[in-house]
Amino acid sequence: MCRRIGALLCAALLASACAAGGGAPANETTYPPAVYSQRVATNEVTIYWSCAREATQVRFEGVVQNARGGAVKFMEVELAGAESHDRYVSDATVALKVIVLQTNQIAPFVIQLRPAGSESRFDLFYRYQVDSALGGDERPRFRALDVCSPTRHRFAR
Repeated sequence: MCRRIGALLCAALLASACAAGGGAPANETTYPPAVYSQRVATNEVTIYWSCAREATQVRFEGVVQNARGGAVKFMEVELAGAESHDRYVSDATVALKVIVLQTNQIAPFVIQLRPAGSESRFDLFYRYQVDSALGGDERPRFRALDVCSPTRHRFAR
């Protein structure tokens, strides 16, 4: 009888704790981050970002999340400005400071690009290497077009 009462008390305590806290641990991070409303993803990584055009620069900042598993051992992000004839006239590249990005881990990045002035759009190029059982050092390059557009790459919350 005491065991049943103890089990019921534990269950009631657990239920009330979940109801009061919304059911999620206090230190759990919710993604996508509220400050980033744009994203692009591959099978292994998801990139969330915001892009701000300032007087003398374009500030492109966000986070990379290892979404699937397998350690990401290298990640490079490049912002390139293209003029109307698709010729790139400006670019800036940054590598993640985190050496190994584990499953569900995130890493921030910031790119500050000084535009040439003739850009009609800004494209994102990124490449990474995932530690896999298959081995290899291939780092495919991915591209997302017009990443500073206010309407492209948006996602619903």
